[in-house]
Amino acid sequence: MLYQKPVIFNLSVHENIAIGMKYRKERGETIARRVKDALEEIGLPEYARRSARTLSGGEAQRVALARAIVTDPEILFLDEPTANLDPLSAEKIEEIILHLNRDRGMTIVLSTHDMLQGQHLAGRIGVMMEGRLPQIGSTMEIFHRPATKNIARFVQVDNIFPGTVRASNGGEASIDVGGTTFTAISTIQPGKDVNLLFRAEDVTIGTGEGPISSARNVYQGRIKHLIPSGPFVRVIIDCGIDIAALVTIRSAEDLNLGYGKEVWISVKATAIHVLPRQD
Repeated sequence: MLYQKPVIFNLSVHENIAIGMKYRKERGETIARRVKDALEEIGLPEYARRSARTLSGGEAQRVALARAIVTDPEILFLDEPTANLDPLSAEKIEEIILHLNRDRGMTIVLSTHDMLQGQHLAGRIGVMMEGRLPQIGSTMEIFHRPATKNIARFVQVDNIFPGTVRASNGGEASIDVGGTTFTAISTIQPGKDVNLLFRAEDVTIGTGEGPISSARNVYQGRIKHLIPSGPFVRVIIDCGIDIAALVTIRSAEDLNLGYGKEVWISVKATAIHVLPRQD
């Protein structure tokens, strides 16, 4: 197991990594070989004789990870392994995790509050809420087809609207959301109250005289807010209801997006997830 804060003994890096093997009474040459291999895997081959107390936070976490994998475990448990690390150190830990899982075939159970990390690393995700696992599935299922509105909020779905199905035909439904009609893929029958949701990155923004998208859902609106979010900009557009879109900073500049600017937005029917309303 690897914890959020690495446990580092006041020993050399080699001795820190080898300690579990010594408790298992492995032979000296076996320990030397496997510690050397572990140091190669974590990218610190020259650190064997260095005092572990002189390591940076990211280096210490990598050494703790090496200590966890040197015994070749069947299952590796990781408790938010990058929570206290700078971005470059976190990226290195993620590279090692992917290598262990994809190349060595090691089963890894990882807890994280980082949604992007979950999408990047996991082959299967379980959402834990109030001590339960209300949904387990692929990254696509969890992030694009969440089972409940609370899960949708948890995985950072921006656009969640209560609505009512007005018509349904051949698996396609027309849903009224406060006077705005959406077309979505759903078999829920007319008259049913639903929650309609879609991710901000599934919203396309256009400018000019009219829409250029072939999507079923196209609306005109005015930009209310521009919120920087790392390399992206979250754009809030008033289309009768406030719809959030996510674009790159470069796209925002190319489109000359600004407060009060009139834009067209579009959302594909297949990008909209519809849930029976239970709350």
